[in-house]
Amino acid sequence: MNRLLKNVERSGLSRRTFLRTLLFSAGSVATASWLAGCNSSSSSSSGSSGGSAAPRRSPFASIGPLQAADDNGVQLPAGFSSRVIAVFNEPPIPDNPGFLWHSDPDGGAVFRTDDGGWIYVSNSEVRDSTTGGAAGLPGTSREHVEALGLLRGGVSALRFDAAGNLVDAYPVQRDTTTNCSGGVTPWGTWINGEEIMDGYMFECSPLRDGGTPLRLDRFGRKAHEMAALDPEGRAIYHTEDMAGDERFYRTIFPTETSWPAGDRPDWQQGVLQVLVVDDGIDAARKGPVPIRWIDAIDDGRPQSDVYQSETTVFAGNEGCWFLSGFVFFSTKSDDNIWAIDTVGGTIESIYNPEDGPVGSPVDPDEPPMAGVDNIAMTLDGEMIVVEDGGDMRAMVLLPDRTTIPLLRLPGDPNVTEVTGPAFSPDGRRLYVANQRALRNGLPAGFGTGGVIYEITLPFSVRVDAPLAGRVG
Repeated sequence: MNRLLKNVERSGLSRRTFLRTLLFSAGSVATASWLAGCNSSSSSSSGSSGGSAAPRRSPFASIGPLQAADDNGVQLPAGFSSRVIAVFNEPPIPDNPGFLWHSDPDGGAVFRTDDGGWIYVSNSEVRDSTTGGAAGLPGTSREHVEALGLLRGGVSALRFDAAGNLVDAYPVQRDTTTNCSGGVTPWGTWINGEEIMDGYMFECSPLRDGGTPLRLDRFGRKAHEMAALDPEGRAIYHTEDMAGDERFYRTIFPTETSWPAGDRPDWQQGVLQVLVVDDGIDAARKGPVPIRWIDAIDDGRPQSDVYQSETTVFAGNEGCWFLSGFVFFSTKSDDNIWAIDTVGGTIESIYNPEDGPVGSPVDPDEPPMAGVDNIAMTLDGEMIVVEDGGDMRAMVLLPDRTTIPLLRLPGDPNVTEVTGPAFSPDGRRLYVANQRALRNGLPAGFGTGGVIYEITLPFSVRVDAPLAGRVG
């Protein structure tokens, strides 16, 4: 059993309540008496002798409603501010006009640097003719388009100094396609995937000269989304989103030699597996049910061509995050957030809009959260959920299923979406992207827009950004 769940049993709390509360105080055993503190205004304490730690109240719980749009068209709570960092087809660094920012920014992540600064990486989900190949049109398979040299996606980086000044911008991966999202590694690289039916996963460095990106073949050929690493469990969990019958995956490294403790995995020894929920996802919406994993058919064919009937459909699974022995992931088709207990071997929904949550506890006009997509979490379990097809917001999910709007970007949600959430290492800045819009929020087509914003918070959150490292 997961070590945190042992505290639940001792305290008599229900498992479901605990998992929702994990979004509030995950990873802190000292706050295992947490429910008593969900409405406390105290801060966490670790220095008092003899007594239990004071309950922690998330700073997000006290933010007010979204205000009128600022000069950048962004709606934020009082005390927050925004600035535009990068815009499609413009040089992020004016003194380097030769490098223009990419279109269709999607998944993003932050890495700290050894000079006290940090790097934000951003995928480009720009479409090319591989999108037609994914739909089964002749002559447009990924291999065909690659042979013609017409792949248009990739990954770019924005580097900041210790004071938060943007000091460099450069490409870190090219000659890939429709790069959607990914996940950070403890050794400071970025795993990112192509969102086409026959897409690959890659590993690249956030550094300007961080080595040649690697293709990772043991993640299956599929429409890749996010990835979340569990080094202790020697597993990498990853999502899939394309046609409505997607599965949830993990790539395991079954022996200690395939992923030595404190080291990197041998990518060629990975084994692709698919999730099976025998009781069905409707049962998992009501409480924890057992899960099992079966080996995928991983022979180079797209996963959508070799789905096994016993595997469970999680339509539109998108965001994915690992924290304190749990894997959290979102499904856009039903706007649920799921939690897998990786030790106990169970899954359950911890957020279901059919349970009746409102959009904001302080603004009755805010619609409920919809189109749940990428997620990002703090070390204390606060979850940021960005919307695709919702109301152009980044939302904070609290343990009682309350959702609080953190921001609203300008733009038409039928055309663009909010992407790329990631916190700076100091926890005071949040980066997000407006995928297919212009600087003023006007809609843009595929390949013709995209804006990166930096949101400054009036408080800090706890995060653990890895030190930027090289590939290999």
